[in-house]
Amino acid sequence: MRAIEAGLRFLVSQGVKYIFGVPAGSINALYDCLHELPELTSIVAKHESSSGYMAAAYTRITGIPSVCVGSSGPGATNLVTPAANAWREKLPVIFLTGAIPTTKFGRGGGQELNADPIFASVTKLSKTVTDPKELPRVLAEAYNTAISGIPGPVHITIPINMQMTDIGEPEIVTAVLTQPVQPVLAEVEAAAAAIAKAGRRGALLLGHGSKQFKDTMRRFAELTGWHVATTPRGKGAFPENHPLALGVYGLASNDSAVDYLRGNQHDLLMIVGSALGESATSSWDERLVNGKQIIHIDHDKRELGKNFDTDYPVHGDIELVVRQLIDRLTSGVQEEQLEEITSAYKEAAAAVETAGPGTEDWSTRSAIRQLNLIAPDNARYYVDIGEFMTYSIQNLVIRENQAFDININFGGMGSGISGALGAQLAEPDRPTISVTGDGCFFMHGMEVLTAKEYNLPIVFVVINNARLGMVYHGHMMQYKRCLEDFSQERTSIADIAKALGIRYAQAESLDELRPELAKEWFDQSRGPIVVEINVEGNEIPPMGERVKFLQGATY
Repeated sequence: MRAIEAGLRFLVSQGVKYIFGVPAGSINALYDCLHELPELTSIVAKHESSSGYMAAAYTRITGIPSVCVGSSGPGATNLVTPAANAWREKLPVIFLTGAIPTTKFGRGGGQELNADPIFASVTKLSKTVTDPKELPRVLAEAYNTAISGIPGPVHITIPINMQMTDIGEPEIVTAVLTQPVQPVLAEVEAAAAAIAKAGRRGALLLGHGSKQFKDTMRRFAELTGWHVATTPRGKGAFPENHPLALGVYGLASNDSAVDYLRGNQHDLLMIVGSALGESATSSWDERLVNGKQIIHIDHDKRELGKNFDTDYPVHGDIELVVRQLIDRLTSGVQEEQLEEITSAYKEAAAAVETAGPGTEDWSTRSAIRQLNLIAPDNARYYVDIGEFMTYSIQNLVIRENQAFDININFGGMGSGISGALGAQLAEPDRPTISVTGDGCFFMHGMEVLTAKEYNLPIVFVVINNARLGMVYHGHMMQYKRCLEDFSQERTSIADIAKALGIRYAQAESLDELRPELAKEWFDQSRGPIVVEINVEGNEIPPMGERVKFLQGATY
């Protein structure tokens, strides 16, 4: 058995299902092995960076580690950016790159590169296989490292001769058993006492780390009666049509969240699953925490107290911590009483209408608000990076069974296009909407062809304002001028889709985004569709906090 096949068989035994990447000479032995491994499905992307964002999205949603593959040299360096994204997102993605034969190291081979140190700063492990018999063990080490402790990406360079060598019957390698981090009882008790003392005068700020436990977080909010805001990455952790919902705090904040969290209606703020970085805190604005006691819950101890002093840090598995707090809140309360509370809130949530454009003129904002009305009740939005991102954060009202994803920490332009493919593979029955822009499309738009090739029924909504909108408005707000080439002549994205043989639609008015016209977009049997929304984009997006942060920088 070839060494690479033995290594891949270990990954299959751990539930790995997808290989994302772009095949090329130095990694082709791996792809050849897939003939013997029907359990592994290859997703061939149009660019290595795209494949890394696909892998990250799939892993984020399923919790299952994925494998992302690139060739030697430029194939490897094209994976550094998505590896850094997985590092910031704490995702166990296994990056494998090829290399020239070990016997030719240092002799100037084509695309020769020592990739390990390049990946080292953005992975938990980065090493080269130099003994083919060790390859299965090294892949087991990589897998175990990726999932252990605080999850994160790993990188392994596998020279082509290491892949191809026959190693006979390999030794059996095993995976580690991971256990949730048990909370410290004293920390939970201290937080519970603070919650009891605060009574109704508490508030919740939910980050990305709380999104896997939406039912638990809603249960806590309803028991306490506390109002709930989310960070931009945490958007979707709490239904935004719920009567306790405040919307988003941080980049592109909702006024209701800002007014409440900076106000005097609460004495205790409980922060769940957020590192409290720039986008989550309006550039670390102290008004979020001033005059409040702080409970901060996170599974990564390094995040506690890093950005703001914390009165009650609680380290542990987030759902375990919140469940233990709920147990203390409900001690002695009858189940019938708890169900009455839940039912009352559900009825109130059902009565809240999702925001529509109303009488607004045609603009990016009104188009996003109309999209909010026509999206299925179980849709997942995968939002890219750009001007439309701020409108999406502020104006999409995420309902109970919807989901929202954004790579705001290290996602590059186009990551929302690629990420949507990984999301659709993770949840094939959930409608997936990629909200992106023309600038993002020109970077990674060819992945719509990948969606066509794998029959992934994604709705790619492309906001086309014929400019790098966030850059343009950022410069105008900060410097009062910008270069002419931040804009360009409008290119028809719909015509590109047509040339690729992909369904398409265009909208230049709210009337063209009526629900009856959009119904067929979400036909799961018809593959992807590109929906081009043409706007002038002259309105100033809600990105003022970001500009203020840049204006205050010293270089």
